[in-house]
Amino acid sequence: MKLRLSLRVGITAVVTLLIWGHITWDLFHGGIPTHYLLHDDNLPGIPNWLGGLVLPFFTWFLLHRIHKRIDGPEIPIASESLRSVVVRFLLAMGIAITISIFFTFEIDVIDYIMLSIFALAFIFPLYKSEYLLGWVVGSAFTFGAIIPIGFGILMVLIFFIFYKISRAILGLFRSKIK
Repeated sequence: MKLRLSLRVGITAVVTLLIWGHITWDLFHGGIPTHYLLHDDNLPGIPNWLGGLVLPFFTWFLLHRIHKRIDGPEIPIASESLRSVVVRFLLAMGIAITISIFFTFEIDVIDYIMLSIFALAFIFPLYKSEYLLGWVVGSAFTFGAIIPIGFGILMVLIFFIFYKISRAILGLFRSKIK
């Protein structure tokens, strides 16, 4: 199954409607919140409406990257089907929602979840676009869109390094054994 243009447009439209629906709800129920870096009021604040402008473009960009990877001219890899992309997206979104809930209710397990994610980055390619999109969509309701985008991009860079380093070390060991 391919990630057709109509599907990409539809997904981007749904994300756009969700983020602007959330912003509209906030506007009429106490005002649009501002999120502060590192949860510190002394640092610059980022209003949620800014995420309403950025998230649709970010979604489109990531969907385009996914489309190029799974529908590109190269020979498709079995692990790069649309079904596996959707599963990865849903897993990342589920983790982000879980972390958001724990953050909201001040349950102190987020550090352990994040440590587990960083450990998994050595084994699985958590730097792929669908993981990042799932992270951002799953945490945008609690943290706005801008902070998850920035934090997610930073995590993706770290995950890429972790995964490539682990593969290089594994390759080195394999060459030494042979």
